[in-house]
Amino acid sequence: MSAFKIYFKQATRPFRSDLMTAGLSAAAVSIAAVCLLGVSGWFLAGAAIAGAAGGVAVQMFNYLLPSAAIRFLAIARTLLRYVERYSGHAAALRALAVVRPHLFARIATADPQATLKLSRGETSARFVQDITVLENRLVAQSAPASAMGGIIAAIALSLFLSPWAAVIFIAGLGVTIGAGIWLGQKTARNDQTQREQAILGGLKQRFFEILPLTPDIAAYDLSERLMADMAAREYDLVSAKSGQISRDGLIQSVSLVVMGVTLAVLFLTHRGHDLPLLALAVLAITVGFESSAPLLKAFAQKRVFDEAETRVADLYDQAIPHTTDTYAPLTDGLLTIGGQNYRLGHDTRLLISGASGAGKTRRIEILMGLRPADANMGQFSRSLFSLSPQDATPLNGTIRDNLMMAFSAEALKTCSKTELDARMVAALSDAQLTSKSLDMWIGDGGVTLSGGEKKRLGIARALLRDAPVLILDEPTEGLDADTENRLINALETRLIAEQRGLILISHKPAPRRLCREVLNMD
Repeated sequence: MSAFKIYFKQATRPFRSDLMTAGLSAAAVSIAAVCLLGVSGWFLAGAAIAGAAGGVAVQMFNYLLPSAAIRFLAIARTLLRYVERYSGHAAALRALAVVRPHLFARIATADPQATLKLSRGETSARFVQDITVLENRLVAQSAPASAMGGIIAAIALSLFLSPWAAVIFIAGLGVTIGAGIWLGQKTARNDQTQREQAILGGLKQRFFEILPLTPDIAAYDLSERLMADMAAREYDLVSAKSGQISRDGLIQSVSLVVMGVTLAVLFLTHRGHDLPLLALAVLAITVGFESSAPLLKAFAQKRVFDEAETRVADLYDQAIPHTTDTYAPLTDGLLTIGGQNYRLGHDTRLLISGASGAGKTRRIEILMGLRPADANMGQFSRSLFSLSPQDATPLNGTIRDNLMMAFSAEALKTCSKTELDARMVAALSDAQLTSKSLDMWIGDGGVTLSGGEKKRLGIARALLRDAPVLILDEPTEGLDADTENRLINALETRLIAEQRGLILISHKPAPRRLCREVLNMD
């Protein structure tokens, strides 16, 4: 059993009592529904016969108790249905409210060498699509109880007519369930459901891929071509959904045909029996057949549930929690490249230079454990570094939201909002973003910011992180000379004041005055 399946069982255990309540309520709902229709049929048929027999029969007919029973069963069915829906959905929602953050935390703290390979669309599809399927699985756990309650009640009421009536119902029900399971398995082999899930996941992934390219789509007039691609994917999704709907319709049609044949056999074999009891049995058996529908649906969805769980388990098992205990501490930090040693510390001023494609950024990622370790250089705890990457993707939100990511949990607890705001404003000032307010909404991927502003927002966030060594990858790319000079002066002042080390990657000559040592990778 995978680690996720074990965890999922543990996570849902506190909600089992609510799920059990939902199952018992579902069974009681089906029993009440069968009894309500059966008693109604018996009552109406009996009242009709009494009315046809004359005034004396009408006076002798007791309509109070049956009518009271019908009202009771109607009210009970409504209340029990509410309890079933509330308990089942509340348990599923609360359980998945525990699972989702745990899964996200596991991915966020996992080894980046594994998680950075996951595409945003694929991960999102598993978070949203497959977790929702697991939620539906918890809700569907009441289906067997609902079916059994209705079936047992229908059998019990049909016995009032005759034992053979119960046998006829059981035989017809057996054919319905058997045919439904067979059809479900046959269509499942055609991979209709799996195809729908795969297409839906691919559609979401494609959407995430093209969303950041909105300016390029407009600039190169690609909207018509991309819309055609999305339309084709939508058509495939509609086709897959139509196949699933056709399967469900076929199963329901078979169930209706078998039910009709069963009722016809019941009428033919019990023509001379008491009419009110015959009406009771017929209506009870009708609802009994309807009670089997959730059971057939659960059988049909089992493969969908299992595959969703497998996909989430695969994501969960890839995101193995990451520890930094094996990394070298800063006091022993010695970066060795090309036979040269570079001490990593508060006084580090190292420039990594080289032609484009020489592997400068890759060296930084190895150093921070974002790539597999290299035998020729050390690998250190990421807590030692504060990184401003070459392409920093902003968070969808405000500037404040993006900068708050840099603060540790301890800083968020111990510092007041005023103090945090002051630190963020100072970081924006040093990054030459004083024209932007903390509450400015920057949109998805920072669409309201220019390329240079995104870069400087990443620098401001890196400055706020409490780490002894600052890593800047092309920090002045895209900046004019005046802004570049002010940024370099602000960085130099902050590095001296905070006694922080610096590792710099830059093709431009101006930022290089911040460094004393050079690692040339040409």
